[in-house]
Amino acid sequence: MADTKKWEQSAAFLLDSHPGVKRWVKNDRLGFTIPYRHRGLLSRYIPDFLVVTDRDENVIVEIKGQVTDDADAKAKAAERWVEAVNRLGEHGEWRYLLVEDPGRLGIQINAFTGSQWDEGPFELT
Repeated sequence: MADTKKWEQSAAFLLDSHPGVKRWVKNDRLGFTIPYRHRGLLSRYIPDFLVVTDRDENVIVEIKGQVTDDADAKAKAAERWVEAVNRLGEHGEWRYLLVEDPGRLGIQINAFTGSQWDEGPFELT
């Protein structure tokens, strides 16, 4: 079983410390959801974090310890949402990042930033 609270603390530290992250927010009570279907029923996916990078890209970050069928459906919905909003072209550039090891978030978010995290994986002690 994953320790979600520690994982979110680790992610928050990495987002605060990453030189390429301009700002970020925990997606809690913001109203940002992505619609998707789960077993044929319309559902709403609430990703973990929203990040703006130094390249002015908006990155939806989801931290998952285990990718279940439902998590896979949410990830596919997020990827479709990102593709659609980018095609529309009116709300900036968006990306989706699924993180299975929160200690590697700093390294993984480098793909969307000019300034890079170079301290390797992070472990919350």
